[in-house]
Amino acid sequence: MTSRSLQEHLVSGDSMARLAAHAQRLLQFQRTLEAALPAALAPHARVANFRLGKLFIHAANGAVAAKVRQLGPRLASELSNKGVKVTQIEVRVQAGIPASTRQARERPALPGIKQKQGLTQLSQALPGGSPLKAALERLLQSVKE
Repeated sequence: MTSRSLQEHLVSGDSMARLAAHAQRLLQFQRTLEAALPAALAPHARVANFRLGKLFIHAANGAVAAKVRQLGPRLASELSNKGVKVTQIEVRVQAGIPASTRQARERPALPGIKQKQGLTQLSQALPGGSPLKAALERLLQSVKE
C-alpha cells in the first residue's frame, strides 16, 4: 500500500478536483493582484472569488476599495495578458482582513554617538538665528531623551 499526498486525494474526486483547480486559480489571481497594486495597498486587498468572468475583490476599507476600483482597468488588462477573460471587477469593503497580512513597519535606528557628535558640531558652527541650527538642536534634544 502506497501513501498518497493530500493533493492527489483532492484531485481524485471530480468535485474536489474542480474545487482544487478553482483554489489554484484564485491564488494566481491573488499573485497578479499583489503585483499590480502599489506595495502599500497590496496587503489590504484580497481576491475573494472569480465566477463567469467576474473577479470579486475584498478591500480592508473604503479608501482601499476606491483605489482598487481606479486600478480596475489595469488589473483587467494584466489578467487578459495572462489569458484570463475578465469582464468585470467588483470591489467590496470587507472589514476584518487579518492583521497578520499587514506588514509591521520598523522604527528607524537612532543616530549613534559619532552621528550625535557630528550634528552637535554642525549646530555649533551655524549662526545663532539659523533655522537649520534650531532644527538640529530640537533633533538633538529629542534624541537625548
